[in-house]
Amino acid sequence: MTLPVFGLDAISQVAKPAVVFDAVRSALIAHAEGRTSVPAPMVLEFPQYAGDTHVKAGHVAGTPYFVVKVASTFGSVNNGLVLAVDATNGQPAAVLADEGKLTAWRTAAAGALITHAMTPVGVDEVAVLGTGEQALLQILWLHELRPLRRVKVWGRRPEAVDRLCTQLQSAGLHATPDGLTGAPCVITTTAAREPLPLDAFREAIHITGIGTDMPGKGELPPALFANAFVATDDHAQCLHHGDLANAVQAGVIGAEDDVAAGVILRDGMPSRAAPPAPAPTPGARPLSTTFPRNHRSIADLTGVGATDAAVAGAILGQLVR
Repeated sequence: MTLPVFGLDAISQVAKPAVVFDAVRSALIAHAEGRTSVPAPMVLEFPQYAGDTHVKAGHVAGTPYFVVKVASTFGSVNNGLVLAVDATNGQPAAVLADEGKLTAWRTAAAGALITHAMTPVGVDEVAVLGTGEQALLQILWLHELRPLRRVKVWGRRPEAVDRLCTQLQSAGLHATPDGLTGAPCVITTTAAREPLPLDAFREAIHITGIGTDMPGKGELPPALFANAFVATDDHAQCLHHGDLANAVQAGVIGAEDDVAAGVILRDGMPSRAAPPAPAPTPGARPLSTTFPRNHRSIADLTGVGATDAAVAGAILGQLVR
């Protein structure tokens, strides 16, 4: 058997944002409705090389492939690959040698989709905390879904902040190095192991946390979760090693006080002034009964193997047709 291997050039030709958005949205909804198979992720750490590797797997019921994905970050260098396996007979179907880009793109899509869905219409000012590839992608992919008037940037290294501002400005966005001054929408994309400065969130109506993807990390100050409307991409993962877990351990929020992100993508946000109308779908975590207007919303995203499967399947379908 000769196993097809598709490199990044071929993958990039077909991995258009619309394809990735559709795959991630459908996978998160399926996950919320219990139509996925997603084992617990595995993480290997290499502190002597400033590296960590995440191994995730997943399958969306009714789709042709399940996947096993390896995604690594060593310093500022990302890499990885995805093995797609025929879900009807276990036969390896292809390797997507994506150099970690499919992980980056599905993370960007998931963040942009849920940020857009949970942030009130008309909000066009965003603060991004973090200066790496994912910080750039979160803003660019969110801008695909809604116009952004201003982006505020914060990072620990001034040169990295300046670089990201320049990249965003090159994309036609007004970007300034003042991410700690507050914004109605805040996106965090760091590898922080201590909470980020509380001042950065003081004006936040909505917050999306991207970077807390393994035990020991924590971006969002637990106090932010008090009285917040919280959505998670995977309840068990976020309760194990997300910012939700840190808030629960701090006694700020209950272990069951979250809603599946896929429910939000399927049904929309409840009113910020009144209880939501739709009843929950069997298998889905229910929406909160109230969402007071003056309370913020938070999305805690840890990365779900089902989205990797959906994106890989969509890309492979384009490559082999």
